[in-house]
Amino acid sequence: MTWPLVALIILVVGAVMITLIYFAASRIDRLHRRVELGYNALEVQLTRRAAVAAQLAVVGLWDPVTSIVVASAAQGAALAPPEGPEQSELSQALRQALGDRDQLGRDLADPDKRELLGELWQAWYRAQLARRFYNEAVVMTQRLRSRPGVRLFHLAGRVPMPKSCDVDDAAPEELGQLDPAPS
Repeated sequence: MTWPLVALIILVVGAVMITLIYFAASRIDRLHRRVELGYNALEVQLTRRAAVAAQLAVVGLWDPVTSIVVASAAQGAALAPPEGPEQSELSQALRQALGDRDQLGRDLADPDKRELLGELWQAWYRAQLARRFYNEAVVMTQRLRSRPGVRLFHLAGRVPMPKSCDVDDAAPEELGQLDPAPS
């Protein structure tokens, strides 16, 4: 091999490596933006769910004690981050408040209450979707950042590794019968 041929091979390999590193860094950056947007969307949807729950607590749908429990949980969830235990506490309080199937059936028969419960279902459903999309982006980001080349070249910079949001957001089955695909 001649010297110019070796230099050409080194230049081509270097150019390919720089291109691959550039594309990997761009992908990591896009995924981090997706995680951030997903987190913001999750925060908005959980806050909306808490607002609808608080509204339900003051309209007289439940007995006073249940209304106070739901309102307190809604206030805590509205002020808490998406990954906070307050989100799960709100889900549990709402499931408990809506746990009486007979009463829920009567509430769903009343058009005004049905509308409010439909808003709750839509907010709950959207919060579940936002959490799924956020967690999917987190998993993809973690998977890419765990690759040896990404770690070796420190392509993620100083951005902390994103963490998934695992909260209890299961809605009561009866509430899901309102509208399978909320608008």
